[in-house]
Amino acid sequence: MSKATKYLLVSLPTSISPSNDRDEALTALRSAVSTDYGTTYPFSIPAFKIGTLDALVQQADDLAKLDGACEGVVGKVSDSLRSILDGDEEKIAQQKTVND
Repeated sequence: MSKATKYLLVSLPTSISPSNDRDEALTALRSAVSTDYGTTYPFSIPAFKIGTLDALVQQADDLAKLDGACEGVVGKVSDSLRSILDGDEEKIAQQKTVND
């Protein structure tokens, strides 16, 4: 029977190396894990934008306003389509289809 492949994602602070360098921390990890037990690979995580709570609340409010506006526009387009096609539901369904 073959062994199932296992993956382990490890997050370590760069302070495990004296210089606080990411590459040096990875080298320290690689020296601690022998190749018999696995192979280590770097896994890059993008830097996140850090903002204030006020900015987050403002963005949530803006999103709610945009959502309402978009919903209103879609409703008006639907009403216009219904009046142009004289309420024929089959034709309306054909016109609502986007990209098949």
